[in-house]
Amino acid sequence: MPTTLVTGATGFLAGHCVDQLLKAGHTVIGTIRSPQKAERLAEAFKNEVESGKFELETLKDVQDEVEFQVIFEKHPEIDYILHTASPFNMKAEDPEKDMLQPAVKGTTAVLKMAKTHAPNVKKIVITSSLAAIMDVSKYNDPTHTLTEKDWNPMTREQAAEKGNPFANYVGSKLYAEKAGLEFLNNEKPHFSITWINPSYIFGPGIALDMSALNTSNELIAAVLQSKKGQNPEGSAGWFVDVRDCAEAHVIALKPELDRRRLLLGTSAFCTQDIEDIANKIPQLEGNIATGNPANRDKELKTVCQLDCSETDKLLGIKWIPLQKSVTDFAEQWIKSQ
Repeated sequence: MPTTLVTGATGFLAGHCVDQLLKAGHTVIGTIRSPQKAERLAEAFKNEVESGKFELETLKDVQDEVEFQVIFEKHPEIDYILHTASPFNMKAEDPEKDMLQPAVKGTTAVLKMAKTHAPNVKKIVITSSLAAIMDVSKYNDPTHTLTEKDWNPMTREQAAEKGNPFANYVGSKLYAEKAGLEFLNNEKPHFSITWINPSYIFGPGIALDMSALNTSNELIAAVLQSKKGQNPEGSAGWFVDVRDCAEAHVIALKPELDRRRLLLGTSAFCTQDIEDIANKIPQLEGNIATGNPANRDKELKTVCQLDCSETDKLLGIKWIPLQKSVTDFAEQWIKSQ
């Protein structure tokens, strides 16, 4: 059975990738920044760690080519890589230096070292984002539709605008993906690449730290932490459940999906949807914000459309609906309180 490297293994999405790879029979090597951060993960997969099916390796800096070289030379058996790790800094003083360059180098480091020091690797799946696809100026236009073929038109200068962390984040995902595509076309490595471009990622965690939630689940947590009579700021977007996103990463290892971009968006959602779902949970009903159901259609008209039909056809996943995704996370959140 294959051996797969998962970078950033303690991450929200990465934990599910590890879980699904193990269930599919892979031996998994996960990179971690420090042993302390790995405790939850190692406990969640205790049996697999003890059996040798899951091993952890320290990678302090995802930009460090030498650290990748050490891992690849230690594990020449690696067949696949799921590259989920990416530098993230929403308070960058110098966006070009602190956000864009690290994101790009975090991608190119693993690609360069895999080409040079990992001769058995057949495929690398990279976690990108809807951010690399969307046009920020049209994201709130409900008549605008995005597909896998679209590219964010943001310039490098716009991406590096100081005092605009949203643009910095969006730009970092765009230019990291472009760097990977450029590497594939110019370097012609012995492996192929597939990119996964998810929208908001909701759902429960494998070894979830409620004090350090992913940005997407923070939208749900804001509702769960609200008080009756409050009105959290309304927002809208598209979501995919983390378990489906992880499954997409594993399916993407198939050679027929080489060089593809896979756009993941199960359905549009708004804050009102989250409030409606959360208020059906007995422990929360009557204690948190209920919003105004009459505002739902208005909220949903503030986000563009996603046409994921091509990705749907390629992956064949039975997508987890918003209600289950929100409810499963909420129940995990309740237990942690």
